[in-house]
Amino acid sequence: MSDSVQQIKDKLSIIDVISPYVELQKSGKNFKGKSPFSAEKTPSFYVSPDRGMYYCFSTSQGGDMFNFIQVMEGVDFKEALKILAQKAGVELVPENPQKRSERDRLYAALEATTVFCSDQLTKGSEALKYLEQRGVKSETIVKWRIGYAPGPPARGWRETKEYLESIGFKREELLKAGLIKMAESGKEPFDVFRDRVMFPMAEPNGKIVAFSGRILAKDSEAPKYVNSPETELYKKSDLLFGYDKAKQGIRNLNFSLIVEGQFDVVMCHQAGYSNTVAVSGTALTLHHVQLLERLSDKVVLALDADRAGINAMKKGAQLMLSRGLDVKVAELPLGKDPADLIQANPVDFKHVIGKSVHVIEFLLHVLRREIADDRSFKLKSREEILPFILLLPSRIDQEHFVTKVAESIGTTTDAVRYELDRLREQHRSDYARESSRAERHLDEGQKKVGKVQTDSIERAMFFLIAAATVLEESYGELIKKEVEKIRTVGELAEPSESELTGLIFSLEQQFSDLPKLAVQEEVIAKLNQFKVGLIRKKINEYRQLLETIELSGDDSGFTEALEKIKIYEILLREPAYTAEGFLGERD
Repeated sequence: MSDSVQQIKDKLSIIDVISPYVELQKSGKNFKGKSPFSAEKTPSFYVSPDRGMYYCFSTSQGGDMFNFIQVMEGVDFKEALKILAQKAGVELVPENPQKRSERDRLYAALEATTVFCSDQLTKGSEALKYLEQRGVKSETIVKWRIGYAPGPPARGWRETKEYLESIGFKREELLKAGLIKMAESGKEPFDVFRDRVMFPMAEPNGKIVAFSGRILAKDSEAPKYVNSPETELYKKSDLLFGYDKAKQGIRNLNFSLIVEGQFDVVMCHQAGYSNTVAVSGTALTLHHVQLLERLSDKVVLALDADRAGINAMKKGAQLMLSRGLDVKVAELPLGKDPADLIQANPVDFKHVIGKSVHVIEFLLHVLRREIADDRSFKLKSREEILPFILLLPSRIDQEHFVTKVAESIGTTTDAVRYELDRLREQHRSDYARESSRAERHLDEGQKKVGKVQTDSIERAMFFLIAAATVLEESYGELIKKEVEKIRTVGELAEPSESELTGLIFSLEQQFSDLPKLAVQEEVIAKLNQFKVGLIRKKINEYRQLLETIELSGDDSGFTEALEKIKIYEILLREPAYTAEGFLGERD
């Protein structure tokens, strides 16, 4: 893989990669332009062709061409590698050709289904008529590749399957792609999507990985929407519908607009809100939030105004506030969704978005509507509103909403502040009580690692990897990923399996009788300690290297050391990991 990276860098300059996204002008040895990550007026984005690096002073982020593509396209390193390899004309050799071939076949089957359904839409007059009645323009249908999956029972419910098999796809491939499902014993598999308007769902790079189908028949007892099952290519907790088309819009408008359904996303884009996305078949997850926060730290939620919509909004807002995002809510008329408003009058929807308020203010309005009794309203506000204020990272912002709450419930700011402090202390004592036993056991586990390693940072890494193995799979995998990132950046060697085995067994016994939340939160605390400790150690090492270079008079390596320090300092300023953030991924 490193050979491929070098080949790409040999064939492409960083200017070749960045110039399609940013208008660059020569500035001495470097180039500069307006930041693609923020809506700035004065250029603060610099590119160094000599070093193959960029740095944005307005957002304090930088890196090489691969980092740039990761941020701009919202993809991971492997996808950035593919994009740049294609641009450079470099052939990537998969580590496992057979596995790559299988995945490519699944992608091809999903792409062929998209083309087939698009073609069927032109033949299915009812489906096309339905889209026209919903106000979807022909150019929008083309842009979103909306189609129609045929499937009246009289025709067997297997038209898509038969077409795909006729062009060479095998039954096993269609099952793995989530396009067909098994029937009762002895019968042929049949199409997952039948007589439905089809919305292809794409990865950030635009590749189709799944579908969402909206039932066409009005009198059907079938679910209104059917989504693809999870497959090797599609994980609903990873995908935001419309994200592939919304990335640049989020940057340009400097906020993400989150709605509930596919029609809402499509109609919002048609109305000019090219920053709109939707979750599909799941609650908002940590991965979803991470995708959005790469592009903007501002979010507007435009979800249904019923109780289910408000509950979904509260859960998503908790996760986003804990990550430091600014979260507002656009209050929709009861019984209306964005697609309805836009179809009736796009100006009305624009007014709704323009009147969006911070989620805390919105929740206060909802409580006031629902609770007439003043005393009950005040007590409920303490229970439901103050926890959201505690999630705000800025004490100044907290003070702002202390005033808002005091005005709303008719009391003094001192009274609200007192209750907020009580709630904060209550959370601390609850956590301390739950985690005291966990902390003792975890520290014992770390001491056992000390038999293998003496360095405290390495001991922390060993412990975290072992603890992540013991935790439930979804949560443990998140911890492992973060540890691996920190380990790689901090240039630590990867521990061997033999060095971890004993500790894993020990932790399994210790964790078995402890509250799950207490263990998870303590692991998060250890993760923060590991990250900060390692990064500070690396900063000190490179500062000492700079001093050595200055004393020697040989400046080779000076620029590289400075760049390393800059990268580590940026990492050090990142928000701390939170239990709320990690727990959100599991919902």
